[in-house]
This record gives sequence, C-alpha cells and structure tokens, in this order.
Amino acid sequence: MSELLAGLLRGPAAELYQRLLRTGELRVSDDPEVASSPEMDELVEAGFARRRFVGEPVIVPVEPSRAVDQALISVQRQVLEQHRMIVRVREQMQVLQKEYVAGADRDDSAVRVYTDPAEIGALSVELCLSAEREFSNLETEHYRNPPDGRSAKVPPAVVLERGVRFRNIYARPVLDLPFAGEMVRRCTEGGWQLRVAPELPMKMVLVDDRAALLPLDRTGMEGAVLVRAPVIVAALRGYFEMLWNQALPLQDNGVESKFSANQRTVLRLMIGGMTDAAIARHLDVSERTVRRHISAALDLLGVDNRITATAMIVRDGWLDY
Repeated sequence: MSELLAGLLRGPAAELYQRLLRTGELRVSDDPEVASSPEMDELVEAGFARRRFVGEPVIVPVEPSRAVDQALISVQRQVLEQHRMIVRVREQMQVLQKEYVAGADRDDSAVRVYTDPAEIGALSVELCLSAEREFSNLETEHYRNPPDGRSAKVPPAVVLERGVRFRNIYARPVLDLPFAGEMVRRCTEGGWQLRVAPELPMKMVLVDDRAALLPLDRTGMEGAVLVRAPVIVAALRGYFEMLWNQALPLQDNGVESKFSANQRTVLRLMIGGMTDAAIARHLDVSERTVRRHISAALDLLGVDNRITATAMIVRDGWLDY
C-alpha cells in the first residue's frame, strides 16, 4: 500500500490508511495516541480520512478512489503554482537582466584591459548571459591547455530561450585537434551555428552590437580587451559578418559541406586544367552535367568566372582535404 501511495502519503501514514480500510473506523477512546498522531493528522489533511463527532468520536477512512482523486487535484494545484512561480521568477530575471545590461552599457570605459585569467573567464560568462540577440565567436587553435570535447561551450538554456543566436567560426586547424569531433558535436547539439575558415588572425567574442572581447595574446589568457566603443564594435561586427559569409558550414561530424562530392570531383579536375569535354569523358557524364556542377560551385563561392573561382579555391585550400 505504501508503494501505491508513494508521492501522496508518507510510508507510516499510508500504512495507517491501510489499517483504517481494514477496520472501517478507529474509535478515539480506544487508541487516543494513534487518533492524535502526526500520521493521522496527515491522513485527515490529505483527505484520506475524516473525523466524525456524531455520537462517539471516531475516525473513518475516505473511499480510496475519492481520496486519491482529491490528492491528485491537490498535487496538480501545487504543480500549477510552482509553474506560475517559475514564470514570475523568469519575468523578474528578464527585468533584472535588462537593468544589468543597461548598467553595463553606461560604463564610461570604452576600452578596458583585463589581465587576470579568472576575471577574463568570468567576464566571458557574463557577456554570454547578457546577450539579447546575438553572441558571436571566433575560435583559433591556440590554447594554453587544449581542452577535451566535453568542455565545449554550450549556450545556457535561459539565453537560448530569449531567442539569442549563437554563431561560431573555427580556424581550420582547430578541426585537426584530437577533441574537435566531440566539441563540434556538443556545440551543434547545444544550439551553435558553426562554420570554418582556413585561418583566423585571433580569437574574438561579440555580444549584440554593444561589446567585444579581444585577446592580448594568441591564447586569450594573458590578457584581454573589453571594447564598448560603438564605432569599434560596429567595425568588428562587419568583420565577423564578412568572415561568416566566406566560411564553410559544418555538418554534425565537422566536415565542410560547401560543395557536394560531385562538385569537389569536377572542381579538382577543372583546377587540374582539364576541359569540360575531358572531364565529361573522365567521369562518364555529359558536358552539360559538368557545366551544371561548375555553375553551382561558382554560385556557392559568390563569383562569376572560373579563373576567380580557381584562385579562391587554391588560395583557401578548400579542396586539399
């Protein structure tokens, strides 16, 4: 019985209820200690028993179906009230968050240098929590102590619920590190949009259009500069968007997905100097198919001729792996 009523009654109270069901009632005069015990009070308060004072005072059990229904209704009310409390707390948090962001924006320091690694780490977390629309990141292969994939930066749920967009661009060498596969998987599952560029000059964090965190060294742990100057932040935002447009999207497995397998094959042969007719014979397809693959690749690269496309592909090394 106690197992059946788990969550509605504590064990001793459930056992007492089972005893009442067997006997039908309990005369107060026969067992005054049990009649006034905490377990009996729990049964009465939970609606599993009631005291009757007509004639000799007795305590009788409430029919199980009716008692359990009443208990479930009480639990549902408690859950509803807890949900309402959570909603109120989140609304209050949003108000406080906006006040925090507004206070941070009033900081007179357009540029501020931090040198304490712990303070830099805490600042990164604060910037993430304060994001309202966009959190952008550049990640290079330069780590003081290379982390494993389990240390991937997963966006906090409370920030994602605000509709904040998380974007990250990896430098290509990052994907060669041992932990890269697990890191990409965790980041993708966590809500990041990921792309990869051949190389990046530095790490960088951008929050909306109001703040940027830049490193003083390659690892980003020797020191960092927090920039709030609107003109500089706007320039860095434009730089990030330029890199984003040029970078290749990542699939869940960390493989660049800019070109299809057929496009890669055709492009390699084209760069090798083969004509459309030669490529068609080599691949046993029509020249029209070859031209279609090349045209699609040019569109993806955002160029209108093969010479520019070849120079871009060779320069950035997108077909080297």
